[in-house]
Amino acid sequence: MGDDGTGTGIRIPSMLISKTDGERLIDFARKRKGATLSAEFAIRDKSEAVDIELWYSSNNQLALDFVKEFDRYAHKLAGYVNITPRFVTWGCPVCTDDFKKEECFTDGAYCAPNHVKDDFNRVQGRDIITEDLRQSCLHKILKEKGEEPKWWDYMKEVHSECFGFISKECSKRAHKVKGFSWEETEHCVQESFIGTDMDISDNSILRDNAEAWKSYGTLYWPSVTINKVTFRGDITPENILEDVCAHLKTKPEVCIDFYKREHIVYEDSSILGPDTISAELLIFIVAILIGVNVMLIMAYRRCVKKEMEDTMGYKVSNAVSQYISVAQVAQNGMSNTSLEME
Repeated sequence: MGDDGTGTGIRIPSMLISKTDGERLIDFARKRKGATLSAEFAIRDKSEAVDIELWYSSNNQLALDFVKEFDRYAHKLAGYVNITPRFVTWGCPVCTDDFKKEECFTDGAYCAPNHVKDDFNRVQGRDIITEDLRQSCLHKILKEKGEEPKWWDYMKEVHSECFGFISKECSKRAHKVKGFSWEETEHCVQESFIGTDMDISDNSILRDNAEAWKSYGTLYWPSVTINKVTFRGDITPENILEDVCAHLKTKPEVCIDFYKREHIVYEDSSILGPDTISAELLIFIVAILIGVNVMLIMAYRRCVKKEMEDTMGYKVSNAVSQYISVAQVAQNGMSNTSLEME
């Protein structure tokens, strides 16, 4: 790791420590003839679900490659992650009218990021942004229906069939292949514009994305934010999966399989697998068993008490009957004796 004074030259993984700590480590290494250091990057705030935001453009091949490859984990992470597609735009209100008409919406407020445009590729920025809106709307629709993982199926379809640029016709075919309503998606896109004139009307989806982009301070794309923090490192499916698993309190099976495959030592009682149960479920089961046992004991005591009362009543009644019989016999005996004496 080098520093030329401009703040660049730092590569991942890297670690910065104070000069005092560095001198201590040097002294220790000299005395012991070597030293071994270990570092643990622990996540402070873990949760049951992780919020992921993917920042990209529908015309960016690196981003689409990541989406296509991450699909193999996305379905297995269902219920553990909340994924939101985000789209990058830039503003150019001072650009020419011709440029804004081809590349932007809302009078230059939202323009498509860098894309190749030559004699062989006449893709307009408006077409790219329109596909961005379709992908955002489709994700919203599927999420409301509880079918969010199907969004990844659409992304794989258009990526494989529309390599280079996702046109309107290609998107429409992908909707048909995957059984999605093209009309519903297009209606959502139209409704996202606050007005009828797309040249000047604001767009709620693009506006929210632009505001979030500024608040995060993200200056490069494609990028990924996990729980509102920008991921630093190579954006690969495995790297993102590892970071997501580190943020989860309860590890799904896909995380455990990844740890085993990468030889990562990890032990946690909250790991969920096909033959394990969570601590909360175990406590619930124990509480139920205790409650059932208490109810059985109370019922048994009531039965025993009632049986004792019935037995005692029978014995008392029997004793009284015997006493009365004896008394009657004695009285009859005395009566007979008196008669004989007379």
